[in-house]
Amino acid sequence: MEQKKFMDIQRLKEGYADGFVPGDLIVIQEKFDGSNAAARYDAETGKMVAFSRRHTLNQNNTLNGFYNYVQELNPEDYKDVPDYVIFGEWSGARNAIIYYPENTKKWYVFDIYDVREEKYLPQSEVKAFAETHGLTYINTFYVGPFVSWEHVQSFMDHPGYGEIQEGIVIKNQTRLNDPNSRLPFVVKIVGDKFHEVAKMNHVKKIQDPQKLQERTEAQELVKSVVTRRRVEKELYKMRDEGIIPTEWCEQDMKTVARNLPNRIYTDCVKEEPEVVRAAGQYFGKFCSVISMNYAREIILGPTGAK
Repeated sequence: MEQKKFMDIQRLKEGYADGFVPGDLIVIQEKFDGSNAAARYDAETGKMVAFSRRHTLNQNNTLNGFYNYVQELNPEDYKDVPDYVIFGEWSGARNAIIYYPENTKKWYVFDIYDVREEKYLPQSEVKAFAETHGLTYINTFYVGPFVSWEHVQSFMDHPGYGEIQEGIVIKNQTRLNDPNSRLPFVVKIVGDKFHEVAKMNHVKKIQDPQKLQERTEAQELVKSVVTRRRVEKELYKMRDEGIIPTEWCEQDMKTVARNLPNRIYTDCVKEEPEVVRAAGQYFGKFCSVISMNYAREIILGPTGAK
């Protein structure tokens, strides 16, 4: 059976913060320091298959007992969902964090991927699936609208499995399975003791909630003036000037990308100078991203928006 790879969760960087805007539905979960472990029902054999991050497990390679745990699951409970790959963390071996004994030899489920639909299930469905099938769902601190990065950071240092918390994972459910986004919809924030990079000051600067909040507020300002209507009007002007054809299509996107952002920026400087000044150094970047997102939506349809 072909193995579905684990998602590479990116450490929060300043630019990645732009993928989370106030009002987005997010889920904040504890980052567990265990072993990546997945399971799936095999319709051909009628058995459950266990995976580590890179290998299919067997009796000679059990991932510290995870293979044995999966063999004890009742395949009949999973035969109706053969396309579901269930992802989690297995606490079968000692890692950097020592958890309470009652939290070892357990599988903490945090994601489910539907290989037929090629999409991840919303966390509400993952939680319901875990509860229905007697699996343990990962410790979840918050489910609700994104407020600010300061609010997100407030869930650090609240360990649920031991005396130390490695960090948190933030999942944007509003942007779940967006195939066109250049920004990750899942990011992680790791405590100072567990950073995998040497330049600690650089990491702290990236994760500075005040700086991240500044970007978020600037993004909202730019969105208030770089509207779909403004972009639409500018595209029509480009059409009337012969820059793009009357019947525009995907092949015209390169021309649009070369011209539209600067035209929108210039129009905003003229019509909305107070907002441009308030957004400061961030206006140009956000103006370009937002205007092109609208342009893709207008020219390619809703599925073209990024």
